Amino acid sequence: MSVEQNENTDYLSRREAQERAQADAAADPAARHIHLDLAKHFADRRAALIARMPDAARAS
Repeated sequence: MSVEQNENTDYLSRREAQERAQADAAADPAARHIHLDLAKHFADRRAALIARMPDAARAS
């Protein structure tokens, strides 16, 4: 995995976690829903990035 790919997956993981934390802290159900949607967006982008990596890079 290249440094850039690793940084991108790390960033996407971090953003997903931040959005989940914001969802947990949200008092408003609409805000909670938006944060969970954003978390899913970041998780989906990370999964798509990993899927495009060569097998050897995914195993590391």
